[in-house]
Amino acid sequence: MPFLLSWLMIAYAPSIIWIYAGRLLAGFSTGMCSVAVPAYIIEIATIRVRGLLGSFFQISFSVGVLISMTFVMLFRWSWLAIVGALLATHAVLLTYFIPESPSWLLAQGRNSEALESWRFLRGNAVVDSDQMKMESELPKKSISILEFRKPELYKPIALSIGLVFFQQFSGISALMSYTVEIFERAESSVDPSVAAAIVAVVQVIATVIAGVLVDKVGRNVLYLLSGIFVTVGLIILGIFGIVSEKFILTGPVYGSIPLIGFIIFVASFSLGYGPIPYLMTPEFVPMHSRSFVLSIAGVFSSLFLFIVTKTFDDLRYFVSDYGVYWVYGFFSILGCLFCWLCFPETKYKSVIQIQQSFKKNLENPNLEGASINNEF
Repeated sequence: MPFLLSWLMIAYAPSIIWIYAGRLLAGFSTGMCSVAVPAYIIEIATIRVRGLLGSFFQISFSVGVLISMTFVMLFRWSWLAIVGALLATHAVLLTYFIPESPSWLLAQGRNSEALESWRFLRGNAVVDSDQMKMESELPKKSISILEFRKPELYKPIALSIGLVFFQQFSGISALMSYTVEIFERAESSVDPSVAAAIVAVVQVIATVIAGVLVDKVGRNVLYLLSGIFVTVGLIILGIFGIVSEKFILTGPVYGSIPLIGFIIFVASFSLGYGPIPYLMTPEFVPMHSRSFVLSIAGVFSSLFLFIVTKTFDDLRYFVSDYGVYWVYGFFSILGCLFCWLCFPETKYKSVIQIQQSFKKNLENPNLEGASINNEF
């Protein structure tokens, strides 16, 4: 409902104050969704498809960007807000038919409803209440302040903050916000608005591919490959900026280099840096502390997003238009090292197994042979 109200406020705003208020409400709604949606997906998904379903959150963002890029070329901004309101209405109606997760219902002591939700989500699978409790992480009702001293909580929090830090400091939010202007200033041979739409299409395709691959190759491999090629895309943009400043480049081949670099950057980001933080953060922690840890990660993600976007113009002024790509590339390389040194692999592992690995050390032991049958 807040999303719907925010879009209506923007679409029919009588003054700029209403637009600001609508954007503020939209940001509030996004914060709620960034906590509730990943947590719900992890709670209802079986281990075999947890990566695929967890990627849907980022896929929805990518589709939203594509819709915005497309409609902004065809209609006024007010019509774009109306489209957003229609999509929000659709979401409100569908939410009515979505059952609560079995884990949450168990935590509330509503065992019969949890069993009904379990059967709804599992189809015709026959389970008893004891099996359901065992596979739903045996949730507690609240989180204790003393738990912050335990490695199975403070380590996931540190990793989650690191994930969103390197996600945002790859420069994705700033570069996507200034896509059209970046292509204009780079004097690309491709129309800036068309180039922005192409980038949005690539982002959707790459995010879908990530959803397919994440349960096959693993989170760590995908994240590392993403970070490496994000850096490659940024280096291409940085080198093009240096060369174009020293030499006069003409012709369609040279003019298409910014688009190629940007496509590599966005596609690579969408393979790992984009979706994996929303997937791994709820995987790291048990249900009773999941919403809390997701809230912390969401706050830091918003803070880092604000810093990157707010400082983008100042950074271009101090280090030049192409210098920003080298700065973001440096952070992307650090993100790869962070993954290599710190990440546990969570593919095909239950939350209990992941928690056990945090109790021992930050690096997860090889539990690939563990049972993955019928676990949430």
